[in-house]
Amino acid sequence: MGVTLSKKSVKESIENYLKALWVSTEKDQDLAQIKWIADHLKITPPSVVEMLKKLEKEKYVVYKLRRGVRLTDKGRKIAGRIVRNHRLMEVMAKKVLHTGIDHESVCGIEHHMDKDFANALCTLLDHPKRCPHGYPIPRGECCPDITTKVRPTLLKP
Repeated sequence: MGVTLSKKSVKESIENYLKALWVSTEKDQDLAQIKWIADHLKITPPSVVEMLKKLEKEKYVVYKLRRGVRLTDKGRKIAGRIVRNHRLMEVMAKKVLHTGIDHESVCGIEHHMDKDFANALCTLLDHPKRCPHGYPIPRGECCPDITTKVRPTLLKP
């Protein structure tokens, strides 16, 4: 049974591949290796190759045979959303719920958060920059623009 991709509904398994590729870039891998992806996702290399071909066909990745794979802008957008959701849930578990981080639960929830929920959670958490593990949290639309320049105000004597 093949995986069908659509713009409106990206399957959890596909999002997990894209998230893994995002993580590989954080580990300074310009091109993620098939073996690394397989180890990270705990699946076989032939399964990785099969999925990468499908992801490339849908323009989520660029797959260079025997060299590795990287995200396209389209793939980065989805991966960034999933990584952001995951890391926001980790912050909530640690700082709001005062519980340990249950990665199975977090991984299940991250795929079902819409943009409004993620932005509301981010705002509630005061726009955290890093997850409890120290990794950066991708910024959302709700996050203050840190590049905004403040103009000095002249006071009249």
